[in-house]
Amino acid sequence: MREEGIVKRELGGLCEVVVRRKTACGDNCASCGGACRMNFQQVMTKNPIGAKAGDSVIIEMESKKVLLSAFLVYILPILVFFVSFFTVQKIYASNNLASGISAILTVAVFGITVLFDRRHKEDFLPSIIKICENT
Repeated sequence: MREEGIVKRELGGLCEVVVRRKTACGDNCASCGGACRMNFQQVMTKNPIGAKAGDSVIIEMESKKVLLSAFLVYILPILVFFVSFFTVQKIYASNNLASGISAILTVAVFGITVLFDRRHKEDFLPSIIKICENT
């Protein structure tokens, strides 16, 4: 995943980069008639090439890490809920018990995901890979 942005400020080996959010209509809002507005997002990035505040940069994050993040946040909790629900329901034949246990396990998975994020936060930061020419 690559994005272009502007370095807002430097923070040691990290930078705060402002990138423009993509819209669902492909940045051609007039064609879809939606009332979306152009939003900007601040992203913390690694700065291995020494970009300075005000530089226009290209940031990149490995697709593998983007997909792993999406899996941990969106897919894993749903899988845990349904697998645990149907397993408990089959064993105990109780929807109430299955719902309760599934809810508890899903919350536990969210908690584990938060702990994983805190421990590996820097591994999932995008990196500045290029400083663009300002024209």
